[in-house]
Amino acid sequence: MRTEREKKLITKYWLFGGSGAMVLGSGLAVLLHGSKLAETNTGPWFWISTGGFALIMSGLSLIGDANRFRTLADVLQELDKRAQP
Repeated sequence: MRTEREKKLITKYWLFGGSGAMVLGSGLAVLLHGSKLAETNTGPWFWISTGGFALIMSGLSLIGDANRFRTLADVLQELDKRAQP
């Protein structure tokens, strides 16, 4: 059975992981759009591509935070197992 603290960490894991995946995918789409604009030499392709890179890095950061929350939840669960005889 999970404790309340573990449940909160798992909830953060899902929120940050899902948000990170969405932001990462959006960043890839924006970057590809900027690449297409650069090929046709139309529009402000540099700033669109830079925004795409920023979204990608933000998504990776969110996924990294999600990994941290999941690891903390697993550590708490392991410590609870060891504390019980």
